[in-house]
Amino acid sequence: MNIQVNQLGYTPEMTKTAVMRGNLGQELQVLNAAGETVLTVPVAAEREKIWDDDVVVVDFSALREKGVFTLRCGEETSYPFVVSETPYEQVLMALVDMFYYQRCGGEVDERAGVHAHPACHTGLGRVYGTEEYIEVSGGWHDAGDYGRYIVPAAKSVADLLLAWQWNPAALEKTNLTSLLPEVRWELEWMLKMQRQDGAVYHKASCARFCGMIMPHEEQEEIIVSPVSTTATGDFAAGMAMASRFYQASDPAFAEKMKQAAIRAWDWLVEAEPMLFRNPEGISTGGYGDRSDEDERLWAAVELAITCGDEKYLTYAAKGIAQQERTWAPLGWGDMRGYVALEGMQLDGELGDICRQWVVDAARRMLERVNAYGITMTERLPWGSNMNISNDGMIFYQAWKLTGEEKFRQAAEKQLHYLLGVNPVSYCYVSCYGTNPMLHPHHRPSVATGVCVPGLLSGGAAGGMMDAVAREHLQGAPAGKCFVDHHGSYSTNEICVYWNSPMVALLSGVMGA
Repeated sequence: MNIQVNQLGYTPEMTKTAVMRGNLGQELQVLNAAGETVLTVPVAAEREKIWDDDVVVVDFSALREKGVFTLRCGEETSYPFVVSETPYEQVLMALVDMFYYQRCGGEVDERAGVHAHPACHTGLGRVYGTEEYIEVSGGWHDAGDYGRYIVPAAKSVADLLLAWQWNPAALEKTNLTSLLPEVRWELEWMLKMQRQDGAVYHKASCARFCGMIMPHEEQEEIIVSPVSTTATGDFAAGMAMASRFYQASDPAFAEKMKQAAIRAWDWLVEAEPMLFRNPEGISTGGYGDRSDEDERLWAAVELAITCGDEKYLTYAAKGIAQQERTWAPLGWGDMRGYVALEGMQLDGELGDICRQWVVDAARRMLERVNAYGITMTERLPWGSNMNISNDGMIFYQAWKLTGEEKFRQAAEKQLHYLLGVNPVSYCYVSCYGTNPMLHPHHRPSVATGVCVPGLLSGGAAGGMMDAVAREHLQGAPAGKCFVDHHGSYSTNEICVYWNSPMVALLSGVMGA
Protein backbone atom coordinates (compact mmCIF):
# COMPACT_ATOMS: atom_id res chain seq x y z
CA MET A 1 0.00 0.00 0.00
CA ASN A 2 1.57 3.26 -1.13
CA ILE A 3 -1.04 5.68 0.21
CA GLN A 4 -1.29 5.41 3.98
CA VAL A 5 -4.28 6.69 5.92
CA ASN A 6 -5.75 6.30 9.38
CA GLN A 7 -7.86 3.22 8.68
CA LEU A 8 -10.38 4.08 11.37
CA GLY A 9 -10.87 7.58 10.05
CA TYR A 10 -11.00 11.17 11.19
CA THR A 11 -13.38 13.69 12.70
CA PRO A 12 -14.59 16.47 10.39
CA GLU A 13 -12.49 19.11 12.16
CA MET A 14 -9.33 17.06 12.42
CA THR A 15 -6.15 17.73 10.47
CA LYS A 16 -6.06 14.97 7.86
CA THR A 17 -2.81 13.94 6.23
CA ALA A 18 -1.77 10.93 4.19
CA VAL A 19 1.76 9.72 3.52
CA MET A 20 2.44 8.61 -0.05
CA ARG A 21 5.38 6.56 -1.28
CA GLY A 22 6.94 7.19 -4.66
CA ASN A 23 6.00 9.62 -7.40
CA LEU A 24 2.39 8.56 -7.92
CA GLY A 25 1.07 11.74 -9.49
CA GLN A 26 0.58 15.46 -9.06
CA GLU A 27 -2.96 15.38 -7.63
CA LEU A 28 -4.62 13.44 -4.84
CA GLN A 29 -8.31 12.73 -5.28
CA VAL A 30 -10.72 12.03 -2.42
CA LEU A 31 -13.46 9.64 -3.53
CA ASN A 32 -16.75 9.01 -1.74
CA ALA A 33 -18.41 5.61 -1.39
CA ALA A 34 -19.99 6.02 -4.84
CA GLY A 35 -16.58 6.55 -6.41
CA GLU A 36 -17.19 10.25 -7.04
CA THR A 37 -14.39 12.78 -6.59
CA VAL A 38 -15.35 15.17 -3.79
CA LEU A 39 -11.99 16.89 -3.33
CA THR A 40 -8.74 17.27 -5.26
CA VAL A 41 -5.54 18.50 -3.65
CA PRO A 42 -2.09 19.08 -5.16
CA VAL A 43 0.83 16.82 -4.29
CA ALA A 44 4.06 18.67 -3.45
CA ALA A 45 7.13 17.92 -5.54
CA GLU A 46 9.45 17.76 -2.55
CA ARG A 47 10.05 14.32 -1.05
CA GLU A 48 11.55 13.10 2.21
CA LYS A 49 13.79 10.05 2.16
CA ILE A 50 12.90 7.74 5.01
CA TRP A 51 13.25 4.00 5.54
CA ASP A 52 14.31 3.40 1.91
CA ASP A 53 11.30 5.29 0.54
CA ASP A 54 10.76 8.70 -1.02
CA VAL A 55 7.61 9.96 0.68
CA VAL A 56 5.43 13.04 0.56
CA VAL A 57 2.82 14.23 3.06
CA VAL A 58 -0.47 15.34 1.54
CA ASP A 59 -2.97 17.39 3.54
CA PHE A 60 -6.63 16.79 2.75
CA SER A 61 -8.06 18.56 5.81
CA ALA A 62 -10.49 20.41 3.55
CA LEU A 63 -12.54 17.19 3.58
CA ARG A 64 -15.16 17.87 6.24
CA GLU A 65 -18.05 15.93 4.75
CA LYS A 66 -19.09 12.84 6.70
CA GLY A 67 -19.06 9.44 5.05
CA VAL A 68 -16.78 6.67 3.78
CA PHE A 69 -13.91 7.70 1.52
CA THR A 70 -10.75 6.51 -0.20
CA LEU A 71 -7.79 8.42 -1.58
CA ARG A 72 -6.50 7.94 -5.12
CA CYS A 73 -3.36 9.21 -6.82
CA GLY A 74 -2.53 7.89 -10.27
CA GLU A 75 -3.21 4.17 -10.27
CA GLU A 76 -2.95 3.79 -6.48
CA THR A 77 -5.76 3.89 -3.91
CA SER A 78 -5.77 3.89 -0.14
CA TYR A 79 -7.67 1.73 2.29
CA PRO A 80 -11.15 3.14 3.00
CA PHE A 81 -11.75 5.38 6.00
CA VAL A 82 -14.64 7.24 7.56
CA VAL A 83 -15.16 10.85 8.48
CA SER A 84 -17.40 10.86 11.53
CA GLU A 85 -17.92 12.63 14.83
CA THR A 86 -17.08 9.36 16.65
CA PRO A 87 -14.57 7.36 14.60
CA TYR A 88 -12.66 6.10 17.66
CA GLU A 89 -15.39 5.20 20.14
CA GLN A 90 -15.33 1.46 19.41
CA VAL A 91 -11.55 1.10 19.34
CA LEU A 92 -11.24 2.99 22.64
CA MET A 93 -13.70 0.58 24.25
CA ALA A 94 -11.70 -2.36 22.89
CA LEU A 95 -8.41 -0.92 24.18
CA VAL A 96 -9.93 -0.64 27.67
CA ASP A 97 -11.61 -4.05 27.51
CA MET A 98 -8.18 -5.54 26.86
CA PHE A 99 -7.44 -5.15 30.57
CA TYR A 100 -10.43 -7.35 31.41
CA TYR A 101 -9.13 -10.02 29.03
CA GLN A 102 -5.79 -9.79 30.86
CA ARG A 103 -7.30 -10.38 34.31
CA CYS A 104 -5.54 -12.84 36.57
CA GLY A 105 -6.95 -14.52 39.66
CA GLY A 106 -10.59 -14.21 38.67
CA GLU A 107 -13.00 -15.61 36.11
CA VAL A 108 -13.09 -14.02 32.68
CA ASP A 109 -16.74 -14.76 31.88
CA GLU A 110 -18.66 -15.86 28.81
CA ARG A 111 -18.78 -12.32 27.41
CA ALA A 112 -15.18 -12.94 26.34
CA GLY A 113 -16.33 -15.75 24.03
CA VAL A 114 -13.64 -18.33 23.31
CA HIS A 115 -11.28 -16.38 25.57
CA ALA A 116 -13.39 -16.96 28.68
CA HIS A 117 -11.60 -18.94 31.37
CA PRO A 118 -11.94 -19.83 35.05
CA ALA A 119 -9.90 -18.08 37.71
CA CYS A 120 -6.19 -18.65 37.16
CA HIS A 121 -3.05 -18.43 39.30
CA THR A 122 -5.04 -18.56 42.53
CA GLY A 123 -2.52 -20.47 44.63
CA LEU A 124 -0.21 -18.90 47.18
CA GLY A 125 3.07 -17.53 45.95
CA ARG A 126 6.37 -18.61 47.49
CA VAL A 127 8.72 -15.79 48.40
CA TYR A 128 11.94 -16.49 46.55
CA GLY A 129 14.63 -18.17 48.62
CA THR A 130 12.28 -18.95 51.53
CA GLU A 131 9.48 -21.29 52.51
CA GLU A 132 7.17 -18.34 53.18
CA TYR A 133 3.93 -18.34 51.16
CA ILE A 134 1.79 -15.26 50.58
CA GLU A 135 -1.47 -14.55 48.79
CA VAL A 136 -0.79 -12.67 45.54
CA SER A 137 -3.76 -13.50 43.31
CA GLY A 138 -5.29 -10.87 41.08
CA GLY A 139 -4.03 -8.09 38.86
CA TRP A 140 -3.43 -8.23 35.12
CA HIS A 141 -1.22 -10.55 33.11
CA ASP A 142 1.49 -8.17 32.03
CA ALA A 143 1.85 -9.05 28.37
CA GLY A 144 1.74 -12.05 26.09
CA ASP A 145 2.92 -14.05 29.10
CA TYR A 146 1.26 -14.54 32.50
CA GLY A 147 3.69 -12.78 34.79
CA ARG A 148 2.65 -9.82 36.92
CA TYR A 149 5.18 -7.08 37.53
CA ILE A 150 4.92 -4.02 39.79
CA VAL A 151 7.03 -1.62 37.70
CA PRO A 152 4.96 -1.77 34.47
CA ALA A 153 1.78 -2.09 36.53
CA ALA A 154 2.41 1.35 38.02
CA LYS A 155 2.84 2.87 34.55
CA SER A 156 -0.37 1.24 33.35
CA VAL A 157 -2.31 2.51 36.35
CA ALA A 158 -0.94 6.04 35.96
CA ASP A 159 -1.79 6.19 32.24
CA LEU A 160 -5.35 4.99 32.78
CA LEU A 161 -5.95 7.40 35.65
CA LEU A 162 -4.64 10.25 33.50
CA ALA A 163 -6.99 9.12 30.71
CA TRP A 164 -9.90 9.31 33.15
CA GLN A 165 -8.77 12.71 34.40
CA TRP A 166 -8.49 14.10 30.87
CA ASN A 167 -11.76 12.78 29.45
CA PRO A 168 -14.01 10.74 31.75
CA ALA A 169 -16.95 11.04 29.37
CA ALA A 170 -15.10 9.05 26.71
CA LEU A 171 -14.40 6.22 29.18
CA GLU A 172 -17.77 5.79 30.87
CA LYS A 173 -18.89 3.07 28.46
CA THR A 174 -17.08 -0.07 27.34
CA ASN A 175 -18.27 -3.48 26.24
CA LEU A 176 -16.88 -5.56 29.10
CA THR A 177 -15.60 -3.37 31.92
CA SER A 178 -15.57 0.10 33.45
CA LEU A 179 -12.30 1.94 33.77
CA LEU A 180 -12.00 2.79 37.47
CA PRO A 181 -13.26 -0.62 38.69
CA GLU A 182 -10.85 -2.28 36.25
CA VAL A 183 -7.91 -0.22 37.51
CA ARG A 184 -8.92 -1.21 41.04
CA TRP A 185 -8.48 -4.87 40.04
CA GLU A 186 -4.80 -4.09 39.48
CA LEU A 187 -4.45 -1.89 42.56
CA GLU A 188 -5.84 -4.60 44.85
CA TRP A 189 -3.15 -6.98 43.59
CA MET A 190 -0.42 -4.38 43.98
CA LEU A 191 -1.38 -3.95 47.65
CA LYS A 192 -0.81 -7.68 48.19
CA MET A 193 2.77 -7.28 46.97
CA GLN A 194 3.80 -4.99 49.84
CA ARG A 195 5.72 -6.38 52.79
CA GLN A 196 4.79 -5.35 56.32
CA ASP A 197 7.86 -3.13 56.53
CA GLY A 198 6.71 -1.16 53.48
CA ALA A 199 9.00 -2.67 50.84
CA VAL A 200 7.38 -4.07 47.70
CA TYR A 201 8.16 -7.33 45.94
CA HIS A 202 9.17 -6.85 42.32
CA LYS A 203 7.01 -9.47 40.60
CA ALA A 204 4.94 -12.64 40.85
CA SER A 205 5.48 -15.22 38.12
CA CYS A 206 6.43 -18.79 37.47
CA ALA A 207 10.13 -19.51 37.14
CA ARG A 208 9.98 -19.52 33.33
CA PHE A 209 7.59 -18.68 30.52
CA CYS A 210 5.04 -21.37 29.76
CA GLY A 211 3.96 -22.58 26.34
CA MET A 212 1.12 -21.13 24.29
CA ILE A 213 -1.63 -22.25 26.67
CA MET A 214 -4.59 -20.60 28.37
CA PRO A 215 -3.84 -18.92 31.72
CA HIS A 216 -5.68 -21.44 33.92
CA GLU A 217 -3.60 -24.19 32.32
CA GLU A 218 -0.35 -22.79 33.72
CA GLN A 219 0.06 -24.83 36.90
CA GLU A 220 3.70 -24.25 37.84
CA GLU A 221 4.65 -22.77 41.19
CA ILE A 222 4.16 -19.01 41.56
CA ILE A 223 7.33 -17.36 42.84
CA VAL A 224 7.38 -13.90 44.39
CA SER A 225 10.69 -12.29 43.42
CA PRO A 226 12.68 -10.12 45.87
CA VAL A 227 11.88 -6.50 46.70
CA SER A 228 13.43 -3.66 44.71
CA THR A 229 13.62 0.08 45.26
CA THR A 230 12.24 0.70 41.76
CA ALA A 231 9.15 -1.39 42.49
CA THR A 232 8.73 0.26 45.88
CA GLY A 233 9.07 3.77 44.43
CA ASP A 234 6.61 3.07 41.63
CA PHE A 235 4.21 1.47 44.10
CA ALA A 236 4.36 4.51 46.39
CA ALA A 237 3.69 6.84 43.48
CA GLY A 238 0.88 4.76 42.00
CA MET A 239 -0.87 4.30 45.34
CA ALA A 240 -0.62 7.97 46.29
CA MET A 241 -1.95 8.98 42.87
CA ALA A 242 -4.77 6.42 42.85
CA SER A 243 -5.94 7.33 46.35
CA ARG A 244 -7.16 10.68 45.02
CA PHE A 245 -9.28 9.07 42.30
CA TYR A 246 -11.13 6.76 44.68
CA GLN A 247 -11.59 9.22 47.55
CA ALA A 248 -15.16 10.15 46.61
CA SER A 249 -16.43 6.66 45.78
CA ASP A 250 -14.61 4.62 48.46
CA PRO A 251 -12.78 6.74 51.07
CA ALA A 252 -11.72 3.66 53.05
CA PHE A 253 -9.98 2.15 50.00
CA ALA A 254 -8.43 5.52 49.19
CA GLU A 255 -7.05 5.80 52.73
CA LYS A 256 -5.69 2.24 52.54
CA MET A 257 -3.74 3.14 49.41
CA LYS A 258 -2.51 6.40 50.90
CA GLN A 259 -1.18 4.67 54.00
CA ALA A 260 0.44 1.97 51.87
CA ALA A 261 2.17 4.70 49.86
CA ILE A 262 3.44 6.35 53.04
CA ARG A 263 4.81 3.05 54.38
CA ALA A 264 6.54 2.40 51.06
CA TRP A 265 8.11 5.87 51.16
CA ASP A 266 9.27 5.48 54.75
CA TRP A 267 11.06 2.27 53.81
CA LEU A 268 12.40 3.74 50.59
CA VAL A 269 14.10 6.80 52.08
CA GLU A 270 16.12 4.55 54.40
CA ALA A 271 17.04 2.04 51.69
CA GLU A 272 20.10 2.01 49.49
CA PRO A 273 19.34 1.35 45.79
CA MET A 274 18.22 -2.23 45.23
CA LEU A 275 18.00 -2.55 41.45
CA PHE A 276 16.32 -5.73 40.32
CA ARG A 277 17.96 -8.49 38.34
CA ASN A 278 16.38 -11.89 37.92
CA PRO A 279 17.63 -14.18 40.68
CA GLU A 280 19.04 -17.58 39.87
CA GLY A 281 16.47 -19.90 38.36
CA ILE A 282 14.04 -17.15 37.30
CA SER A 283 13.87 -16.23 33.60
CA THR A 284 10.60 -14.32 33.25
CA GLY A 285 10.54 -10.57 32.55
CA GLY A 286 13.09 -8.67 34.61
CA TYR A 287 12.14 -5.00 34.29
CA GLY A 288 15.54 -4.07 35.61
CA ASP A 289 16.79 -0.50 35.76
CA ARG A 290 19.98 1.51 35.92
CA SER A 291 18.69 3.97 38.51
CA ASP A 292 15.86 4.39 40.99
CA GLU A 293 16.13 8.18 41.26
CA ASP A 294 13.21 8.81 38.91
CA GLU A 295 10.96 6.38 40.79
CA ARG A 296 11.83 8.05 44.10
CA LEU A 297 11.12 11.48 42.63
CA TRP A 298 7.78 10.44 41.17
CA ALA A 299 6.79 8.99 44.56
CA ALA A 300 7.71 12.24 46.30
CA VAL A 301 5.64 14.29 43.85
CA GLU A 302 2.55 12.12 44.21
CA LEU A 303 2.81 12.06 47.99
CA ALA A 304 3.31 15.82 48.05
CA ILE A 305 0.08 16.25 46.05
CA THR A 306 -1.85 13.74 48.15
CA CYS A 307 -0.53 14.56 51.61
CA GLY A 308 0.92 18.07 51.31
CA ASP A 309 3.66 17.30 53.85
CA GLU A 310 6.75 19.46 53.69
CA LYS A 311 9.12 16.48 53.62
CA TYR A 312 7.67 15.32 50.30
CA LEU A 313 7.62 18.83 48.86
CA THR A 314 11.24 19.42 49.85
CA TYR A 315 12.36 16.19 48.19
CA ALA A 316 10.28 16.95 45.09
CA ALA A 317 11.61 20.50 44.76
CA LYS A 318 15.22 19.40 45.05
CA GLY A 319 14.78 16.57 42.56
CA ILE A 320 12.92 18.67 39.99
CA ALA A 321 15.59 21.37 40.19
CA GLN A 322 18.23 18.80 39.19
CA GLN A 323 16.44 17.61 36.03
CA GLU A 324 17.21 18.49 32.44
CA ARG A 325 13.69 19.65 31.64
CA THR A 326 13.61 19.15 27.88
CA TRP A 327 12.79 15.45 28.03
CA ALA A 328 9.75 13.90 29.72
CA PRO A 329 9.87 10.11 29.22
CA LEU A 330 6.88 7.98 30.20
CA GLY A 331 8.39 4.52 29.88
CA TRP A 332 8.40 2.02 32.72
CA GLY A 333 12.15 2.50 33.05
CA ASP A 334 12.11 6.30 33.30
CA MET A 335 9.23 7.94 35.13
CA ARG A 336 10.28 11.58 34.78
CA GLY A 337 7.40 12.30 32.44
CA TYR A 338 4.98 11.47 35.24
CA VAL A 339 6.93 13.82 37.50
CA ALA A 340 6.32 16.57 34.93
CA LEU A 341 2.67 15.75 34.17
CA GLU A 342 1.64 15.22 37.77
CA GLY A 343 3.90 17.96 39.14
CA MET A 344 1.73 20.49 37.31
CA GLN A 345 -0.69 20.12 40.25
CA LEU A 346 1.86 21.42 42.75
CA ASP A 347 1.34 24.93 44.05
CA GLY A 348 3.42 27.94 43.12
CA GLU A 349 6.73 27.83 41.35
CA LEU A 350 7.02 24.03 41.33
CA GLY A 351 3.80 23.71 39.37
CA ASP A 352 4.94 26.41 36.95
CA ILE A 353 8.27 24.63 36.42
CA CYS A 354 6.52 21.35 35.63
CA ARG A 355 4.14 23.01 33.17
CA GLN A 356 7.07 24.59 31.38
CA TRP A 357 8.87 21.23 31.49
CA VAL A 358 6.02 19.58 29.55
CA VAL A 359 5.97 22.36 26.94
CA ASP A 360 9.75 22.40 26.54
CA ALA A 361 9.81 18.62 26.11
CA ALA A 362 7.10 18.83 23.46
CA ARG A 363 9.00 21.55 21.58
CA ARG A 364 12.15 19.43 21.58
CA MET A 365 10.19 16.45 20.30
CA LEU A 366 8.73 18.51 17.45
CA GLU A 367 12.25 19.21 16.25
CA ARG A 368 12.74 15.48 15.63
CA VAL A 369 9.50 14.41 13.92
CA ASN A 370 9.72 12.78 10.50
CA ALA A 371 7.24 12.56 7.63
CA TYR A 372 5.16 10.06 9.58
CA GLY A 373 4.91 12.53 12.46
CA ILE A 374 6.83 10.41 14.97
CA THR A 375 10.08 11.26 16.74
CA MET A 376 11.97 8.03 16.01
CA THR A 377 13.72 7.43 12.69
CA GLU A 378 17.16 5.88 13.08
CA ARG A 379 16.28 3.43 15.83
CA LEU A 380 12.91 2.01 16.79
CA PRO A 381 13.21 0.06 20.06
CA TRP A 382 11.24 -2.95 21.22
CA GLY A 383 7.78 -1.59 22.00
CA SER A 384 8.18 1.49 19.80
CA ASN A 385 4.42 1.96 19.68
CA MET A 386 4.47 2.62 23.43
CA ASN A 387 6.93 5.47 22.82
CA ILE A 388 4.66 6.87 20.13
CA SER A 389 1.64 6.83 22.45
CA ASN A 390 3.75 8.35 25.22
CA ASP A 391 4.85 11.16 22.91
CA GLY A 392 1.22 11.76 22.02
CA MET A 393 0.38 12.21 25.70
CA ILE A 394 3.06 14.89 26.06
CA PHE A 395 1.98 16.64 22.85
CA TYR A 396 -1.63 16.61 24.02
CA GLN A 397 -0.79 18.21 27.35
CA ALA A 398 1.43 20.81 25.66
CA TRP A 399 -1.56 21.76 23.52
CA LYS A 400 -3.80 22.03 26.59
CA LEU A 401 -1.22 24.27 28.26
CA THR A 402 -0.47 26.55 25.31
CA GLY A 403 -3.36 26.28 22.86
CA GLU A 404 -0.79 25.97 20.06
CA GLU A 405 -2.33 23.97 17.22
CA LYS A 406 0.97 22.38 16.24
CA PHE A 407 0.91 20.37 19.47
CA ARG A 408 -2.66 19.17 18.92
CA GLN A 409 -1.79 18.14 15.37
CA ALA A 410 1.33 16.36 16.61
CA ALA A 411 -0.73 14.38 19.14
CA GLU A 412 -3.17 13.38 16.39
CA LYS A 413 -0.35 12.24 14.12
CA GLN A 414 0.84 9.77 16.78
CA LEU A 415 -2.65 8.29 16.70
CA HIS A 416 -2.76 8.25 12.90
CA TYR A 417 0.55 6.37 12.80
CA LEU A 418 -0.75 3.67 15.13
CA LEU A 419 -3.96 3.29 13.14
CA GLY A 420 -2.41 3.00 9.69
CA VAL A 421 -0.23 5.93 8.63
CA ASN A 422 2.97 3.90 8.91
CA PRO A 423 5.34 2.29 6.39
CA VAL A 424 3.92 -1.22 6.84
CA SER A 425 0.31 0.00 6.38
CA TYR A 426 -1.00 -1.91 9.40
CA CYS A 427 -3.53 -0.80 11.92
CA TYR A 428 -1.50 -1.82 14.95
CA VAL A 429 -4.61 -2.43 17.10
CA SER A 430 -5.78 -6.01 16.69
CA CYS A 431 -9.01 -6.64 14.78
CA TYR A 432 -9.52 -2.98 13.82
CA GLY A 433 -9.05 -1.29 10.46
CA THR A 434 -8.93 -2.78 6.97
CA ASN A 435 -5.46 -4.27 7.51
CA PRO A 436 -5.29 -5.07 11.23
CA MET A 437 -2.71 -6.90 13.28
CA LEU A 438 -4.17 -10.39 13.86
CA HIS A 439 -1.36 -12.69 15.04
CA PRO A 440 0.12 -11.24 18.26
CA HIS A 441 2.60 -12.90 20.57
CA HIS A 442 -0.19 -13.44 23.10
CA ARG A 443 -0.85 -16.81 24.66
CA PRO A 444 -4.68 -16.75 24.76
CA SER A 445 -4.86 -15.61 21.13
CA VAL A 446 -2.52 -18.40 20.04
CA ALA A 447 -4.12 -21.05 22.27
CA THR A 448 -7.63 -20.36 20.94
CA GLY A 449 -6.61 -19.51 17.39
CA VAL A 450 -8.72 -16.37 17.71
CA CYS A 451 -7.12 -12.96 18.23
CA VAL A 452 -8.28 -10.97 21.25
CA PRO A 453 -9.50 -7.58 19.96
CA GLY A 454 -8.06 -4.28 21.16
CA LEU A 455 -4.43 -5.32 21.63
CA LEU A 456 -1.82 -2.73 20.66
CA SER A 457 1.17 -4.38 19.01
CA GLY A 458 4.64 -3.35 20.12
CA GLY A 459 5.32 -2.42 16.51
CA ALA A 460 8.44 -1.97 14.43
CA ALA A 461 11.70 -2.80 16.21
CA GLY A 462 15.04 -2.97 14.47
CA GLY A 463 17.01 -5.22 16.77
CA MET A 464 16.20 -8.60 15.16
CA MET A 465 15.64 -10.00 18.64
CA ASP A 466 13.68 -13.14 17.79
CA ALA A 467 14.00 -15.92 15.23
CA VAL A 468 10.95 -14.86 13.22
CA ALA A 469 12.23 -11.30 12.91
CA ARG A 470 15.64 -12.60 11.82
CA GLU A 471 14.01 -14.84 9.23
CA HIS A 472 11.71 -12.25 7.69
CA LEU A 473 13.25 -8.84 8.31
CA GLN A 474 16.96 -9.08 7.53
CA GLY A 475 18.06 -5.88 5.83
CA ALA A 476 14.77 -4.09 6.41
CA PRO A 477 14.98 -0.46 7.57
CA ALA A 478 13.89 0.27 11.12
CA GLY A 479 10.39 1.52 10.34
CA LYS A 480 9.58 -1.64 8.39
CA CYS A 481 10.89 -4.12 10.96
CA PHE A 482 7.50 -5.58 11.78
CA VAL A 483 5.98 -8.97 11.11
CA ASP A 484 2.45 -9.97 12.11
CA HIS A 485 3.43 -13.36 13.50
CA HIS A 486 2.94 -14.71 17.01
CA GLY A 487 6.54 -15.89 17.10
CA SER A 488 7.90 -12.37 16.72
CA TYR A 489 7.81 -11.26 20.32
CA SER A 490 10.16 -8.35 19.58
CA THR A 491 7.82 -6.75 17.03
CA ASN A 492 4.39 -8.17 17.80
CA GLU A 493 3.97 -8.83 21.51
CA ILE A 494 1.33 -6.95 23.47
CA CYS A 495 1.54 -5.37 26.94
CA VAL A 496 -0.86 -3.68 29.33
CA TYR A 497 1.54 -0.75 29.49
CA TRP A 498 1.40 -0.38 25.70
CA ASN A 499 -2.40 -0.29 25.69
CA SER A 500 -2.54 2.15 28.59
CA PRO A 501 -0.81 5.15 26.98
CA MET A 502 -2.87 4.66 23.82
CA VAL A 503 -6.01 4.83 25.95
CA ALA A 504 -4.70 8.10 27.41
CA LEU A 505 -3.77 9.46 23.97
CA LEU A 506 -7.16 8.57 22.52
CA SER A 507 -9.05 10.04 25.46
CA GLY A 508 -7.16 13.30 25.00
CA VAL A 509 -7.59 13.45 21.22
CA MET A 510 -11.30 12.64 21.50
CA GLY A 511 -11.74 15.48 23.96
CA ALA A 512 -9.62 17.99 22.03
